[in-house]
Amino acid sequence: MYEEQFPTHGGPPAETSPRPFGEVPPLWLKIFHMTEEFFALEAPRASGSNVLISVLILAVVSAVLSAISAGISTLIGGSQMAGLPSEYQETFAASAGGMVVCSLCGGLIGTLLSFYLSNAVVYLGARIFGGSGDFGTQAYLQSLFVVPVGIVTSFLSLVYVIPFVGPCLGGLAMLAVAIYAVVLNVRAVKVAHDLTTGKAVAAIFVPVLVVTVVLACIVIAMLAVLGPAIGNVFSDIVNNLQ
Repeated sequence: MYEEQFPTHGGPPAETSPRPFGEVPPLWLKIFHMTEEFFALEAPRASGSNVLISVLILAVVSAVLSAISAGISTLIGGSQMAGLPSEYQETFAASAGGMVVCSLCGGLIGTLLSFYLSNAVVYLGARIFGGSGDFGTQAYLQSLFVVPVGIVTSFLSLVYVIPFVGPCLGGLAMLAVAIYAVVLNVRAVKVAHDLTTGKAVAAIFVPVLVVTVVLACIVIAMLAVLGPAIGNVFSDIVNNLQ
C-alpha cells in the first residue's frame, strides 16, 4: 500500500537495513516533519536495539528532570516552612529527600514500562482492527516521536514549579504537545499496520477505553467489599482520638 502511495519514481531503492544508532537522534529533530511518508520510509529500518537505547535515553532524561523538579519543589516548600518548629522542618526535609529519590527511580522504571506496555495495548488493538504489522516496527516508529515528545514534556514539568503561572502555562503547553503526539501516533500505527485512519484511531483508543472501564469496575467492586471495613477502621481512629 505505502510502496504504491509513495513511489520512488525511478530513484535509488529505499534502505531496508536497520540504521546505526548514531543516525536515530537526528530523526528526533524531524518531529514536525513526521508525515505518513516519513514513517513509511522508516518502517523497513526498524531495530529493536535502537528502540531500547532510545527509550533508555528518554528514561534517564525523564528521571533526572523529574528529580530536579522534585528538588525545586522541595526548596520552595522548605522556604515556606521556615517559620515552623524545627521538628516539622526535619520531617519535611526527610520526606523531601525521599521524594527526589522516588522521582528518580520512578522516572527510570516508569518510562520503560509505560512505553512497552502502551505499545502492547496499541498492538493488540491494531490486530483486533485488522492490522498486519509486527510489534517491532510499531515500537520503532513510535519511539521516533515518543522520545522527543517525552523529553519536551519532561522539560515542561519544570515549568509547573513556577508559582502561580507555572501550572497554567505548563498545562497549556502539555495539552498542545499531547494533541500533536496523538496525531503522530495515529500516523505511525496507520503505517505500521496498513490501516485506515479510522481504524488506527480505534486501535489506539478503544483498548485504552476498555482497560479503563475494567479497572474502574475492579476499583468499584473493591470499594464495595472493603468499604465497610475501611469505614470501621476510621471510626475506631476517630473514637480513640476523642
